[in-house]
Amino acid sequence: MRVIEDRVWLRRLVESLTNQHEAELDDSWKVTDAPSGFIEHMLGSIVGIEIPITRLIGKWKVSQNRPIRDKEGVIEGLLQEGCDSGSSMADLVRQSMKAY
Repeated sequence: MRVIEDRVWLRRLVESLTNQHEAELDDSWKVTDAPSGFIEHMLGSIVGIEIPITRLIGKWKVSQNRPIRDKEGVIEGLLQEGCDSGSSMADLVRQSMKAY
């Protein structure tokens, strides 16, 4: 594990993560939308941690252990997000309902 406190590296990471997770939202937000002083202050509270991945094991989690009513709520919530990834995940939850 490596601890990273380099503000330039941290800012690039925060901007990259923000862009990735905001991309599909209708009212997306960018780090540059905030006042630079605020961002600089927040960067002082962030410590980056880099952990090399040596093994990756996948798990299937689509609310399969939940009652039908909960699954329907999950589907509705995902569809209300109005983005492709939410819609795709809603389809997976819907498919899991057919499997059980």
